[in-house]
Amino acid sequence: MDLLDIVYVINFILLILASITDIKEKIIPHKYTIAMIIINLAVGYYYFGTDAIIAFFTTLVLCLILGIGMGGGDVKIFTALAPIFAYPGTFMFYIPKYVLYLIAISMILAALAPMFRILFRYWRDILPSACYLTMVIGILRYLVSSYDVPYAPIVFWGYIVLSIFISRKVPKYNQYSKKLGYLFPIYLISIYIIDKDYFINSHEPLTSLIYIGEIALISIVIYAITGVEVSDTKHVNELKEGDILRDIIVIDGDKVEVKNLNIIKRIKFLLEHELKRDNKEIILTDGEGLSEEDLQKIRKLYEEGKIPERLNILKAYPFVPFVVLGYLITLLLVKVW
Repeated sequence: MDLLDIVYVINFILLILASITDIKEKIIPHKYTIAMIIINLAVGYYYFGTDAIIAFFTTLVLCLILGIGMGGGDVKIFTALAPIFAYPGTFMFYIPKYVLYLIAISMILAALAPMFRILFRYWRDILPSACYLTMVIGILRYLVSSYDVPYAPIVFWGYIVLSIFISRKVPKYNQYSKKLGYLFPIYLISIYIIDKDYFINSHEPLTSLIYIGEIALISIVIYAITGVEVSDTKHVNELKEGDILRDIIVIDGDKVEVKNLNIIKRIKFLLEHELKRDNKEIILTDGEGLSEEDLQKIRKLYEEGKIPERLNILKAYPFVPFVVLGYLITLLLVKVW
């Protein structure tokens, strides 16, 4: 084991320690990131020369660009790790490809976590509805299979997305589609009886399973966009620094309004606010979460009776554990490639 391998192990230990505090306290202590920066810059320069310095600063710039919604501690971790991945011939746009892999893998893993949570919680709604939509699309595919219908796939997928949104807003339609979804085995048998050749040539069972998977994935994304489970309520006095507020608090003089907005409505509100350029003060959070100043304002508004006692917060997942997994996968890629 050479010095670089020892440094990889040291960084892994520091990341584990940072993960523990991130999970427990939602903070990343500066001592861990500072230690990583000092060690990695020194060892990176020893092995890779000025490429390590270049990797450090270009990764910092990249993370600051991506850092809309990314915490400052996360930015520092990626930047601190960059010098020890500055292998010659691996740079893409002045950034080591292994650093890009690390960032991408970590973000993908972090994105999958809430999606699995949504699926685990709402699978009784998502899967039967996906079966129902697969049946509808299957019937339509069969009807147009003998004709050259222009833009048929666009129409099909447009119907799927629209149907999922409607099911989120209309409970009766949701129940209706779920119940029809249980007829999926009968649908497959019926297609086989009606047209055996089509059933075999189109690989209908496999095609249907693929459709169910794709529709389920789209459903999970739409569920997340409409804010089904990614938020919870918390008493104002229980809020702490780092909590991510889903509500937007709008202060217009003595008038205070709390808006509970999903992602789409949140973006629309912020755009309108920027375009109007009014003098209203708004309290909202980014990836860093609530600051001490935000908490003081919110508690004061609550004491004045201007906001409710409970506010909606986003269920934030600690990010560093995903960086640890991404780090291990990236190291494996380094050793294999």
